[in-house]
Amino acid sequence: MSAPIGTPRRERIGRFLPAPLAGTVLLLVALILLTPVLLSTGQPAAGSLLSEPELIVDRAPGENVTHVYLRGVGASTRYAGMVIQVAGNFSWAGRFPAAPLAWMTAVNGTEVLSVSATTTLDPVALNVSAIYEVAGSRALYVGEIALSFGTGPSGPTVFAAAATPGLAVAPSTPVLDLPLIVPLVVAGAAP
Repeated sequence: MSAPIGTPRRERIGRFLPAPLAGTVLLLVALILLTPVLLSTGQPAAGSLLSEPELIVDRAPGENVTHVYLRGVGASTRYAGMVIQVAGNFSWAGRFPAAPLAWMTAVNGTEVLSVSATTTLDPVALNVSAIYEVAGSRALYVGEIALSFGTGPSGPTVFAAAATPGLAVAPSTPVLDLPLIVPLVVAGAAP
């Protein structure tokens, strides 16, 4: 069946290939062609999204052990150094403690993909850092947060406060919604 004489060509093609479908097909073709370019096999640049580490805080409901993980967003991102420090013995006031804290190094790893630690402190303050190095450039990532486990409107809750400017952390999270994932911030080039 042919289109009537005088029908524009676009209308004739539109019957067989509607515009939304054509747009989707073009997008898929572009993604297929660009994927090898977008997925590099080398190490990401210092300061890039793929070199950014994240702090993960987890605690099972009803337990008193907090698990802390520090790892990169990229599964194979290796860090020159990663440190998790913990501090306790302060009163929780809904914000990061103003008094000086006695930091204890829970774990210090070099040339690692990730580090982890556990603590029974409550409230607990965490001071984490990671140094990423590639091709002569370095980036230092940092984060300081304080956590307290208590009861909120929806039951067991972790309350959090950050001391590092630019570090985004939810002020409260139900324990059932853990793990809490906090991307660290770039503090500049590493020493």
